[in-house]
Amino acid sequence: MKSISHGVLIFNGDAQLLLCHATGSPYWDIPKGGGTLTETGRQTAVRETFEECGLRLAPEDLLPLGCFAYRAGKDLQLYAVLTGNFDVHTCTCASQFVDRRGRPRPEMDAYRWAGFDELPQWCAKSLVAVLTRALSLKAILTQLQALKQRRTDVDSAQGPRGLVAQE
Repeated sequence: MKSISHGVLIFNGDAQLLLCHATGSPYWDIPKGGGTLTETGRQTAVRETFEECGLRLAPEDLLPLGCFAYRAGKDLQLYAVLTGNFDVHTCTCASQFVDRRGRPRPEMDAYRWAGFDELPQWCAKSLVAVLTRALSLKAILTQLQALKQRRTDVDSAQGPRGLVAQE
């Protein structure tokens, strides 16, 4: 039986995806991982993004993209979200593994924004196949931008909201 990894494609307004460098690997990846019995796919994707990047996402903000053949024995359930541009140096990885020498290491050790055409130079072939053949990243970005505009229009029609206190 195939396992399922739940991941998030994090887009910015400059038509780029957030990539995470997998420690000890030549490849860059997206935040993703396996779920628990008590989590929904969205919850898993949100948790993995927080653990691997330090980014807090709301499950309801994720656009479901579907489940895709990824590797032998593993499928990839994907979601997408549009964020503002942010400095990738603010990302941090809280999840760790123990390497061959017995040292604890973060799962992800670097972050970058990459244009859609750059993905083949950074990512493993199995991920590139999903991102460039099974999906249209430009169409997903367009859909995310339209959803964001609709939310902005609804918020404007409802009038001003209360201020959030900052400490």
